[in-house]
Amino acid sequence: MKSNIGDYKIALPEEQLHKSCRILFGPQVNITSQFLSILQPSGVKTAYRRLAMKTHPDRASYLGIDEATLGERFKKVHGAYEQVFSYVKEPQRYIITTPSKPRYRTDSPVSRASSPQRSYFYKGKLPSKKLLICQFLYYSGVISLRQMCDAVVWQQIQRPYLGDIALRFGWLSSSDIQNILRYRNQGELFGEFALRTGLLSYYQVLVLVGRQKSIQPQIGVYFVDRGILLQKKIDIMAAELKEHNRKHWFRK
Repeated sequence: MKSNIGDYKIALPEEQLHKSCRILFGPQVNITSQFLSILQPSGVKTAYRRLAMKTHPDRASYLGIDEATLGERFKKVHGAYEQVFSYVKEPQRYIITTPSKPRYRTDSPVSRASSPQRSYFYKGKLPSKKLLICQFLYYSGVISLRQMCDAVVWQQIQRPYLGDIALRFGWLSSSDIQNILRYRNQGELFGEFALRTGLLSYYQVLVLVGRQKSIQPQIGVYFVDRGILLQKKIDIMAAELKEHNRKHWFRK
């Protein structure tokens, strides 16, 4: 009896998959099995296109970065995209392995459509701590777990890069940005490396992060544009969140 090549599963180290996700979505995104279970192919494509505009060798002269350097960077981005997109599209074809337990994962999403977590609505009490608007909507039972995660990924993908803002402010050069991206430690944020190496001051990092947050798309736009919530509902929940955080301002 002949075996079908499609019946074979592909062994994929967990750390390798997580590394590819960090390349696409940034080190600030917490990569977990839950994150992977709700990640959509369209989100992976959007993240890839955004990075391709910043790493493709054809844009070397425009970005003021050496073509060979961009070529290596683009190769990593493209490789990460192919791996993550393939996994997200057909997770049932993969066996996720870990260093200590190189075997089948029991929590690997066999059928993405049947995962109960994707449409789970929270029914408990509000946490007694400060919350972000997306967290508040979820813990209030207004949006599902999947909708919260999708909105966070959407915002992360469209968030402007800290390096681009620093370049516009004249605080970093293209070569500074290139060195930060090349030499920072695994998982180290852009601003952390710049601060540690003296390229930016603490005040400058605060200003850049503040500017980044102020110009990133507001997460409420995600729900309104997709017809999940009305703007009036967003405004009401934002007012309730302000009161909630006022009561719990001292708790993180």
